[in-house]
Amino acid sequence: MDERLVDLREQQLDLLERVYDALLRVHFPVPGELDDLETMRAGLQSEVDGLNPELHVLVLLQGSELAGCTCYEYYPRGNHCLISYVCVSERFRRMGIAKRMLVQVQLQLSQRAQQPLAAIFAETHAFDVQDGIMNPLERQEVLASLGFRCLEFDYTQPPLSERHEPCGGLKLLVKDKDSLPSAAVVSYLDDFAGSVFGWEEEPWKTEPWYLRQLASLSETVLARQERPW
Repeated sequence: MDERLVDLREQQLDLLERVYDALLRVHFPVPGELDDLETMRAGLQSEVDGLNPELHVLVLLQGSELAGCTCYEYYPRGNHCLISYVCVSERFRRMGIAKRMLVQVQLQLSQRAQQPLAAIFAETHAFDVQDGIMNPLERQEVLASLGFRCLEFDYTQPPLSERHEPCGGLKLLVKDKDSLPSAAVVSYLDDFAGSVFGWEEEPWKTEPWYLRQLASLSETVLARQERPW
């Protein structure tokens, strides 16, 4: 079967609604966890400005079927990446699709970034959060097999938009690293929040969910391989 990997930022944007309904909405049903469709569409069409994140949606097609997708954002200000969503259609699991998509992500980032990346981040549910789609412990094993480790601090996802609330019950992961300086974690939090609220007044810096995270950071934030997270 013919296999193709396309980046919706560069081609076939018309696939987005199908990908959103058939893959993303199915695999990320928790309220506040998934970006709105129109927010994603606008992100894919936004111009590169050297400050705001650049959204990419990689879609792996097997013939005409949607096998999987990976959404990631490159943050040029902090020179890091967030893997926002990775999902593989049930029919195509255990075929190495997630790993192939992440290899392509790293290839694209190596071409885009002007220096080695500070970090590749991802998020996952804490082990005791059930979404009815995939056992969180099984999901953690998959992410660990892809090289991710869990950063040891009290993480809360910044709001996805001004209409969303901060999202708890998540863990922040980092790929292929044993630790990160706290400054790298703060840079990620600020870049994420700044892309939502704007950069001038930095209103998130007085929010309880932000201050609680800063208080839980040590100077060097360890990344734990042992599960559960």
